Amino acid sequence: MPEIQKIGSFEANVSRKLGDGGFGEVFRAKDQSEDPPVECAAKKIPLKSKSDVEVVEHEVDVLKAVSGHPAVIGLRGFHKDERFAWLFMELATGGELFDRLIDSGNLSEKACWPYAKALVEGVLHCHNHGVIHRDIKLENIMLSAEDPGAIKLIDFGLAAQMKAGADGKPVFEKLYESVGTKSYRAPEINDKSGYMGPPVDTWSMGIVLFSLASGFFPLEEAKQSDWRYAKLAADQKRGIGACESIYSMYKRKCPFSTNLREMLDGMLTIDTTKRPSLVELSSCAYLQPPVRAASNSGEYDNYDDPVVYRSAMAMDEDEPCEPFEPPPEAMRISRQMACRDF
Repeated sequence: MPEIQKIGSFEANVSRKLGDGGFGEVFRAKDQSEDPPVECAAKKIPLKSKSDVEVVEHEVDVLKAVSGHPAVIGLRGFHKDERFAWLFMELATGGELFDRLIDSGNLSEKACWPYAKALVEGVLHCHNHGVIHRDIKLENIMLSAEDPGAIKLIDFGLAAQMKAGADGKPVFEKLYESVGTKSYRAPEINDKSGYMGPPVDTWSMGIVLFSLASGFFPLEEAKQSDWRYAKLAADQKRGIGACESIYSMYKRKCPFSTNLREMLDGMLTIDTTKRPSLVELSSCAYLQPPVRAASNSGEYDNYDDPVVYRSAMAMDEDEPCEPFEPPPEAMRISRQMACRDF
């Protein structure tokens, strides 16, 4: 029998766990205030200290600020008692992008495209509302069973919220907290000298997209102690792009199209003054809507994607091929827990 816990107008099925985060558990739930009741997700967070309460209330404020975008998870309700906080959110029915990648090995550029476009648009929406996510990773991007190309960005527990200026637009100030997840965290967070928020999300998105298209993490961590990062930094000083640098570490030629490679080279630029803004990324060639060739062959004339891999979704762009294996020395895709050092 299911174990149902009633919280206000919500019912959480605590015998049906959807996942574990760094700061709580997520269960299947229903919003009984709707007729008929609406399926949703319930995030249960233990409150062990005053700081736990402050963190949860901050996340609720952030979710309210970014609500209303199709690529960002929506908040349906919030309840708090002395022991636990409950966040009730939209239910993403397609599982994590992490599992999509693990199932497929890697994705073709065409299969990556809807995720990349939606992610850039969703994060730009957050930035326009003064919110920096700071923990964008494969596990924090959910999919939809109803719309295979749709995503929902989740878990804003480490987000930073900027104050609005006199014109109502957010004023971005330097941040100093070391937060995020190791293989996705931008180098300027690790050097502990302070960082501006928007570029760190751009870097993390670059790690996500590179991992989707390649099947491996480009770095273990953006620190000089990681030989991969040390080589990337040295190569960028010599004018070598990130994609070429990373594949050359394994004596491989980068297989990405020119459009994808140029976008990723920008996103994974160590010098933040040269890393493109999300507005600039929105107009890059890779993110433009694919145009079918006049021959109606099923190919696209604005992709140069000679290698096509099997995907978990039945998209007409993907074709069966030999199983993909990343370079043996490469960083394998793995789940990683976020850290918070306020």
